[in-house]
Amino acid sequence: MREKVNRRIRVLPVILCLLFLLEITACGAAKNEGLSETLADTSASPLAAGQAGHFSDVPEGAWYAEAVEYCRQRGIMNGISDTAFAPEETLTRAMLATVLYRVEGSPAVSAPSGFSDVKAGTWYSDPISWAAKNGVVEGYGGGVFGVDDSTTREQAVTILWRCAGEPEGAAATDISDAASVSAWAQTAVRWANANGILEGMTNNRRFDPKTNIKRGEVASMLYHYLNNTTSSQPEPVAGGKTLVAYFSATNTTRPLAEYTADILNADIYEIVPEIPYTDADLAYYTNGRADREQNDSTDRPAISGSVANMADYDVIFLGYPIWHGQPPRIISTFLESYDFAEKTIVPFCTSHSSEYSDSGIKSLAPGANWITGRRFAGGTNRSTMEEWINGLELLKPAVPDANQAAFNFETKSVTLNSGYEMPINGMGTYSLHGETCVNSVKSALSSGVRLIDTASAYGNEAEVGQAIREAIDEGIIKREDVFVITKIYPGSEMENPEQSIQACLDRLDIGYVDMMLLHHPDRNDVKAYQAMEKFVEDGKIRSLGLSNWYVKELGEFLPQVSIAPALVQNEIHPYYQENDVIPYIQSLGIVVQGWYPLGGRGHTSELLGNEVIASIAKAHGVSSAQVILRWNLQKGVVVIPGSSNSDHIKENTELYHFELTDSEMARLNALDRNEKHDWY
Repeated sequence: MREKVNRRIRVLPVILCLLFLLEITACGAAKNEGLSETLADTSASPLAAGQAGHFSDVPEGAWYAEAVEYCRQRGIMNGISDTAFAPEETLTRAMLATVLYRVEGSPAVSAPSGFSDVKAGTWYSDPISWAAKNGVVEGYGGGVFGVDDSTTREQAVTILWRCAGEPEGAAATDISDAASVSAWAQTAVRWANANGILEGMTNNRRFDPKTNIKRGEVASMLYHYLNNTTSSQPEPVAGGKTLVAYFSATNTTRPLAEYTADILNADIYEIVPEIPYTDADLAYYTNGRADREQNDSTDRPAISGSVANMADYDVIFLGYPIWHGQPPRIISTFLESYDFAEKTIVPFCTSHSSEYSDSGIKSLAPGANWITGRRFAGGTNRSTMEEWINGLELLKPAVPDANQAAFNFETKSVTLNSGYEMPINGMGTYSLHGETCVNSVKSALSSGVRLIDTASAYGNEAEVGQAIREAIDEGIIKREDVFVITKIYPGSEMENPEQSIQACLDRLDIGYVDMMLLHHPDRNDVKAYQAMEKFVEDGKIRSLGLSNWYVKELGEFLPQVSIAPALVQNEIHPYYQENDVIPYIQSLGIVVQGWYPLGGRGHTSELLGNEVIASIAKAHGVSSAQVILRWNLQKGVVVIPGSSNSDHIKENTELYHFELTDSEMARLNALDRNEKHDWY
């Protein structure tokens, strides 16, 4: 069965992906907790103490020996012990799911996987639950995942190909058994073979795609991928001069900054502390200098020297190590030393084990445009930096926004590409059921809400329809006054779309639906959308849309359908802003709508209590919720907050008597953590 990487994982950094792949031990007896974090920004090898320069089970003349040593020296791959690498060991499906789960940031899992062979509480239970829900790695059917089944060569090559951004493969290959490669892996294998990534794995021109891949082979694939020199030099950043500013206490961040400056032909500036850091200063958990600084968010270590001509730079690449899970405080000093308004900041950090972090620093450069950053391991080479820089949005021409639909704040509506008008603020009904749902929807309609969002999966279409019919009977609204959105769900609903669509219409029982969405991508999504198109022709649905679709998904999906989606509904809130996705969708003439605008269940109170949001709310005499909703509207994002509280429902409609300043918008934009609160 094909193992499908979820389209939601738009960019899986190949180095990180394979790093985790290689560090999971072959035995799989316990969850790999990863390397312990090292505070010092060091280029020393992170091998276990006492490990030899090479492994006893890797013969000096073995075809993969150089690759294993290459990975070892750069901290990319550890052995299964101090002296053993286990090059002949294979990888299981559970390990594969765990790799991708960690690459995605180990998101919270709310429900078990449902597979009979996945035991709760094991090292792989959460990863498999996440992978199955996201379509990352499918089960076999019959409720079985295949925990201990091995990963084949063609599966591993396809993962690497997807991590590399799914580049086009060669037209042909000289592999003699190419015909035995599965259809879904053909492009990946042709690409890997053409770029020398399969060197050593094709004896007598045979690839043996169904053979289980071994650790030595994975090391070889990684070695050849990282040393591939076919990447192209990016064009200089448009719009002005570029500066690479970096802080590197012990020289791990320095080479990455130098690579970046060389690749971009940019100026470079080292952030040098007025008082240099000693080894004792950097020792973890000794109450040394670095410990004290990181524990005090107000600490600002002095910098020696300054950038004399900061006004000349439009783009600043900002590099730093990670200390105690955060940027060093000297980065805060740097950001507070200059005016970065209207400049673009591209952060990157180095760490042997910590995740990427820009915690606490974005708000220090109000008015700046922050590009989502990336974490790199110590020893990362130039080609990896070049690949990352090539993929940055700021190096690509801006997409014309001539088709972007404009919000009308007087009528509180937007005209869709289908020709219909839709309100720009409404109410979501997720988690509302029974009389609570009926009463909440009627309360919303009485408060002036004219956009109601529901879904088959919410299990409340009947209640929503009842509330609307009662509101019509009571003279609160006319049918044409309210815009109703519903959705059909992946799986059996998209497999039998005509039946599912009609069931939605029957449950709502309001004559027609203003808009129907596909709830998220599925193997039958095109088939389901084409069925919805027929209902549009019959007048039962007026507009169509998509939910949880992103750049890559849209690029694949749109050429296959006839009616352009009028709306894309994704998770959007101050901690998860999708600033790279929203402009792209809008440039296609598609309206963006945000679900979980207030953070979603379990996160709302934290978001509403955010100091930045609360201070802006106080300045305008409004609530934090109103600030967040207004922020969305000013970004061109329709909002559908959910509530069963009549006061909150009314408050969520009062968004038009104040306006956020450019500075306030920038402060809110700086809150982005890339922190998704649900798995879609």
